[in-house]
Amino acid sequence: MKTLGLDLGTNSLGWAIVETRDEPTKYSEGSIVASGVRIFSQSEMAGRDPQSKASLAVARRQARGSRRRRDRYLKRRQRLVDLLVDLGLMPADKAARAELVKNHGDGKTGDLSSSVYALRARALDEALSPYEIGRAIFHLNQRRGFKSNRKADSNDPEQGVISEGMRALDEKMAEAGARTIGEWLHMRRLQGLPVRARIAPDGEGYAFYPSRGALEREFDRIMARQTLFHTDLLTDTAIRELREVVFHQRPLRPVKPGKCSYNPLEERLAKAHPLFQKFRLLKELNELEIVGEDQKHIKLTPEQRNALALQLRTSLTKQGKVPFSKLRSTLKLGREVRFNKETDNRSDLEGDVIYFRMSRPECFGNRWADLPVEMQAAITERLRTEPDYKTLMNWLKAETGLDEVHARAVADTPVPDGFGRLGQSALTALIDALENEVGEGGFVITEAEAAKRVYGRTNSEADPDRKGVDELPKYQEVLARHIPPGTGEPDDPYDDFMGRITNPTVHIALNQLRRVVNALIRTYGKPDRIAIEVGRDLKMNDRERDEVNRRIGRNTKAAIERGVKLTETFRQLDTGYNRLRLELWEDLNQKPENRVCIYCGKAIAGHMLFNGETDIDHILPYSKTLDDSKANRILCCTSCNREKKNRPPSRVPQWRSRYGEILARATTLPKNKQWRFAEDAMTRFGEEEGFLARQLTDMQYISRLALTYLAHLYDYEEVDLDGIYKRHARVRALPGRMTEMLRRQWGLNELLHDHNLIGGDVAKPKNRLDHRHHAIDAIVIACTSRALIQRLATASAAAEERGAERVVERIDPPWSGFREDVRAAVGAIVVSHKPDHGTVGREGYAKGRGQTAGKLHNDTAYGHTGEKDASGNDIVVRRIAVTDIRSPADIRKIRTNAHGHSELRDRLYEATRGLEGKAFEQAVLDFVKGDAKFRGIRHVRITEVANPVWITHGDGRHKKGYLPGGNDRFDVWELADGRWDAEVVTTFDAHRPGFVPRMRLENHNARKIMSLKKGDMIAYNDPVSGQRIIAIVRKFDQRNKQLYLDPHNEAGNLDRREKEKTYKPLRPMPNPLKKYRPRQVRIDEIGQVFDPGPWWERQDG
Repeated sequence: MKTLGLDLGTNSLGWAIVETRDEPTKYSEGSIVASGVRIFSQSEMAGRDPQSKASLAVARRQARGSRRRRDRYLKRRQRLVDLLVDLGLMPADKAARAELVKNHGDGKTGDLSSSVYALRARALDEALSPYEIGRAIFHLNQRRGFKSNRKADSNDPEQGVISEGMRALDEKMAEAGARTIGEWLHMRRLQGLPVRARIAPDGEGYAFYPSRGALEREFDRIMARQTLFHTDLLTDTAIRELREVVFHQRPLRPVKPGKCSYNPLEERLAKAHPLFQKFRLLKELNELEIVGEDQKHIKLTPEQRNALALQLRTSLTKQGKVPFSKLRSTLKLGREVRFNKETDNRSDLEGDVIYFRMSRPECFGNRWADLPVEMQAAITERLRTEPDYKTLMNWLKAETGLDEVHARAVADTPVPDGFGRLGQSALTALIDALENEVGEGGFVITEAEAAKRVYGRTNSEADPDRKGVDELPKYQEVLARHIPPGTGEPDDPYDDFMGRITNPTVHIALNQLRRVVNALIRTYGKPDRIAIEVGRDLKMNDRERDEVNRRIGRNTKAAIERGVKLTETFRQLDTGYNRLRLELWEDLNQKPENRVCIYCGKAIAGHMLFNGETDIDHILPYSKTLDDSKANRILCCTSCNREKKNRPPSRVPQWRSRYGEILARATTLPKNKQWRFAEDAMTRFGEEEGFLARQLTDMQYISRLALTYLAHLYDYEEVDLDGIYKRHARVRALPGRMTEMLRRQWGLNELLHDHNLIGGDVAKPKNRLDHRHHAIDAIVIACTSRALIQRLATASAAAEERGAERVVERIDPPWSGFREDVRAAVGAIVVSHKPDHGTVGREGYAKGRGQTAGKLHNDTAYGHTGEKDASGNDIVVRRIAVTDIRSPADIRKIRTNAHGHSELRDRLYEATRGLEGKAFEQAVLDFVKGDAKFRGIRHVRITEVANPVWITHGDGRHKKGYLPGGNDRFDVWELADGRWDAEVVTTFDAHRPGFVPRMRLENHNARKIMSLKKGDMIAYNDPVSGQRIIAIVRKFDQRNKQLYLDPHNEAGNLDRREKEKTYKPLRPMPNPLKKYRPRQVRIDEIGQVFDPGPWWERQDG
């Protein structure tokens, strides 16, 4: 029997093929056919940033979104200019347009009566020239106000602050008697007040915020007035076109629902659809069983089911549920009876929330039940997708006949989000079976039975007609149910066309699993069985189980109490989000009167939880930790949250002076939150629960999908020795804790003993600084039999006080000489590293979709001064926040005038003289708050010495520079005299059209030996022993022209290990590298080495 063992991780795959006679607890003989390791990423989690652990797609998506918004704005502006020129509202000459904009500027300087705000105010009463009308319209387009999206913004905490700002604007306009925003802003300009919407200095939200609707109303007022004077220019058609260009906003792309699990030609229905609600209710009730005192389970009769269904449609709590106690009363059952779904942490059943909510008197009342299903579906679909509240209200009144009051109640009714797993035809068929068919004894049938009667199978990946494949296909072909749908466009790349798992770690892991398994099948044949390691899954002992149940009971009771408080005391919906806010408020202090914002000390009273004055904040930034646990969340003042931004508490410059007070207040928090306020919290994060929680979650998900994926290699049913078709579990999962235990029991940890450990520790830990430990795990996994799993699981459940490793006194190895076989197999491994050069395949390149391996340049833009330092380097200028001035050296960088003078710099020197550290930073903040001349400044321009890549715009006079974003490759050249030299090519230069390496320009007879990128594999020979060594390129030093080469099996944070002097890589410079006879090699997915040898020696010979 040939068994493939797989140790699948978030950035690695260990594998081993073990051949044995049979599968008893102890094999009489066996052998290790082959073993190896595939590394997906040098980061702990493939597809994620090594420091923040955030998906690498996040930063790219944000940058792409910014670029697209900018591009759309520029296109919209150009369309508007073209239209204004065509309509005679702007001059066709570009210089004349620039002069028009200059003459009617924003009013910061010059004559305020001719500012663009004055034009917008005058346009309400008097005639403007055509060009002045065009200038006013152009200015409306520049900042056209915020347009709220009813669905997308419902959970956005920033939305509350913006809404407050828009309400404040309406109030201030009413107080000033201003008819439009433009008129009001003109009043502010005349008073010397700012006209831009900005967060208030104290962090209390926006002083005002313009809405899209207000700008649209101003546009309409201006057009209505100016039409009286320019009837020939401002026709209805012209006004309609102008309005469309200025205020058009692309609708959000709808979420594709995916395909039905039974009928792939149909899309899944939304959970808000009445058919889905009815199906879910029938499914729950048909699976409900009555459990008597004798613990016998009795199914429901159709009559009992129908009675409960009526109750679960018409008598729900505000949370949309019915307690099991009331269900018992409906069926006239005693208290001693319970339901099978009733547990310590589940005390109720969810009802048909759509039917219940829509049937309320303030909505449709009894009329809802009489509406056709098609109309019910149309209503719920509108509620689910319509972004504009006014449009929704108009549709409800027009299509359903509701008056204003009832339409508003319906529009305000929340509906479930997301999609189910079935389409309309499947739901209709299954509902009919669940509702009308009965099983043995006249009892209702479950969903599984209904599916067998309708489709001949249950809704699972295990299709009884499934035939095994020779090799694994791409996972999208067999795991379609688990992934969002793709574009359906055949010309798109495969992942876009078919869809992909959104978790980048899982996506990469499944693709690499396919590549490795298929390579093994081609080399060694299809294994008879596959064993894959999953998370720890050993049974808990009674004490552990009781503790878990007690904790669940406590949490459930607390959640119920909070739900009651929300509805009765706070008059809020009992939702998970609201319960979380209440729980985080309670975490601040046991006594309500002592609950304060940890950041500022302001008291947080109960009424502040839901009025926009408080926010839920991630103590350690979510963008840098991806830790969304309750332990990393806190309730705080909204202003503090805005001020804190994406920084940990210890790194907020404005809080330096009160950081000690923050730490003192944090001592009232639960202990799992307190450490997050420490100075080194971000450093400690990698060692705390956040990282472990992410790792565990990803691992469990990968294991479930991998198990289903691998099963497609085999038939669903196979013929046994008696000629009978039976289902054989060829693929099984193993608990990781058992693998660890067996590895220790069989003495395998010592095979890769870490030379950095000091002392004679008998229980040697696994050496995680050697990638080959994954292969050892895979060997153990392949050798683990079902009998052994059962024996260990049973012993673990019975061991009350002992640890899992001591449940069995001794576990014999699989066969005699097993340990030495493992040593030999592991010693022969060459670790395979997945190259990541940031490019797509040939198919993508053919369609123009090549990708870079990183940013072409850094984000910071530098201004051109035309000055140089003594060494000939450019002196550049850039802006920094005032809060980034933290030392006298930063003040010295502030740019001076032509005479080397800067009043701001001099005044800052005076304000900070003799101070340092936190006192210095506080003095800077005090200066910008209190100085008469420089009060309120937010940025300063500083000069630096740098050599950026200069980009010229327009007529060539305007330049900005960017520092290259990283290095692309390390080119090794042989010069005419035989010496080797190197050139490090930046990512920017590598992607620059027509780029010619400097080495080629300066040495026409130079010969390129090789071109290495990070992650490339290289072979070299030890100059003394001649032994071949396989290494991986970790990085290269541009200044010293040094390569950093690490042995293929070295793991861990190599930069940190090198800094701590516990590890030393090979760091040759170009010419000394020659004696090592280096050459680039290819290592395939299963560790086979393809070494061409030093090709230049053959060529020279």
